[in-house]
Amino acid sequence: MITCKNCKQALQPFIDRELSDDDIVQVREHLDACSTCLHLYDFEASLRRLVRVRCREQIAPDDLRTRIAACLAVEATRITKRPSV
Repeated sequence: MITCKNCKQALQPFIDRELSDDDIVQVREHLDACSTCLHLYDFEASLRRLVRVRCREQIAPDDLRTRIAACLAVEATRITKRPSV
């Protein structure tokens, strides 16, 4: 069984479905047993849904999209050129 601290750290990956099957089971079991963490999960999941809905309603201006795409391309190039450790 995981602790509240571990559960809180795992909430975002849990919501994003990025956890292993075993981790999902552990988080779900903790949420079933802990109303405090369940409340936090409900809040995070609701916030995520609200942002998703609102983002669909709002469209970024073309110049903003272009600037973001350029920044992402620069960052991708920087990461690719980073020396391996």
